[in-house]
Amino acid sequence: MTHTLTFPGESAPALPAVSITVPDDWAPLSVSGAVLAAGKAVEQGAFRPNIVVAVSRFAAGYTLETAISAVVERVESIAGVEELGRDTLEVLGTEGFRIEFSYPDARVGALMQAVRIAVIENGPAVDLVQITGTTTGQQATELWGEIRDIQSSATRA
Repeated sequence: MTHTLTFPGESAPALPAVSITVPDDWAPLSVSGAVLAAGKAVEQGAFRPNIVVAVSRFAAGYTLETAISAVVERVESIAGVEELGRDTLEVLGTEGFRIEFSYPDARVGALMQAVRIAVIENGPAVDLVQITGTTTGQQATELWGEIRDIQSSATRA
């Protein structure tokens, strides 16, 4: 005898729907592993500042604290990383976390990233939503507020 499992379905609910609000000079991007992404219009050949939203599914019981530990461990493992700040804050209407950092990059000198995470209980599963903004160090002097605003605009659609 057999039975059919379906996604989305009762045992495998749909991933959380997420929306972000971006300025007019930002456009959708297709990024491997992302459910949603956008990039700022730039000159040909320049690094494109971007926001990437990724969702990872875990078994029930996965916690925000576990997610924070994993993100901090990944950040601290980057060669030459300099942490710029971290805090707990609301992300997608629930308790979340942010960490911002920079690290050297051979192509552009330095990259800056802002990562926000939230853990969303979703029936028999838990979904980790990660919203990552990336710019070069030079671009960040003008765009860091814009990156944060886009991250703050994220809502569950």
